[in-house]
Amino acid sequence: MLLDLREIIGVPGGKVPFDFEPDMSDAAFGSIVCVKQPRAAGDVTNRAGMLTFSANVDAICECVCARCLKEFDNPVHKLITADLTEGGAGENPDGYFLQGDKIDAEEIIETEFILGMDERILCSEDCAGLCEDCGSDLNEGPCSCKKKIDPRLAALGQLLDDE
Repeated sequence: MLLDLREIIGVPGGKVPFDFEPDMSDAAFGSIVCVKQPRAAGDVTNRAGMLTFSANVDAICECVCARCLKEFDNPVHKLITADLTEGGAGENPDGYFLQGDKIDAEEIIETEFILGMDERILCSEDCAGLCEDCGSDLNEGPCSCKKKIDPRLAALGQLLDDE
């Protein structure tokens, strides 16, 4: 979605509001895919000559738990802010460049949304994960594997066996 900023470029305090559903079907980061119900609402504001992009983005992402490998839907809310600049490369490496008097809001939202995602997402804070030996899901209960003794403590175990 291209936002036309012509009317606020020379007007301090000017705003261009937006509210739309960005196409985030290609937005993927590792085992996270954002495909359901994306919504972005915000504005571009001229703050004393500096254009600032601000958006609240809500989406439901399909994720794979980093511990138990189950797929689950994760509702995500992100506040995205970015500086917009008219200058050339090197002037503001963290900002986004205007395309004439316009800016591509979808590009900013998708890029910042992906960059703001956690690297490891869990299905729940207390996810027990999988057994190292048999691969059983420990969230469903304990597995039948015999507990292994740490080889560094094996000598202590022999002391208990002698009694």
